[in-house]
Amino acid sequence: MLQGAPVPGRVRPTARDIYRAQIGEKVDWIFPPHKYEKGLDRPGTLVCPRCHAISVQKRWFLDEHQYADLQTRPGVQFVVCPGCLRIERQIYDGEVRLRSPLLRAQRTQALGMIRNAEDQARQTNPFSRLASVVATGEEIYILTTTRWLAERIGKIFHKAFKGDLEIHRLPGERFVRVRWSR
Repeated sequence: MLQGAPVPGRVRPTARDIYRAQIGEKVDWIFPPHKYEKGLDRPGTLVCPRCHAISVQKRWFLDEHQYADLQTRPGVQFVVCPGCLRIERQIYDGEVRLRSPLLRAQRTQALGMIRNAEDQARQTNPFSRLASVVATGEEIYILTTTRWLAERIGKIFHKAFKGDLEIHRLPGERFVRVRWSR
């Protein structure tokens, strides 16, 4: 039997009471780590072989000229960057659905606008990436690795073609759904 005052209404301790007595009261309440924890910090210069992002002193950025120089330099570690890991692990923070008959006629212009939005976002944050772009008929469906890129794409289409823009942020989450239609 457990030590201490008996709880009214209970004769024997429950399995949880026994477990907590064995490991300690506070340990039972520690939440398990997230499924995908951030990796350990690595000193030195890191280079992503997939997207050519470079990390110096824990700061990721894009620079193609420096990437070409770092490929042959000794002591450089080739590591997959967090942006590429998010795509590989299918962790998406934005969903964009563009729907209009206009998209059927001007598909190349619309896809170019989406790529330009990604290029602009990647200059400030190399992890802002398009995970997938599916264009079918009058609709384009996009998954992004950051919510800001999803909102940026919706706002660019709203500014260029007008129409109805809906941005739905989930409370307490980092996910956003963007709907644009005309």
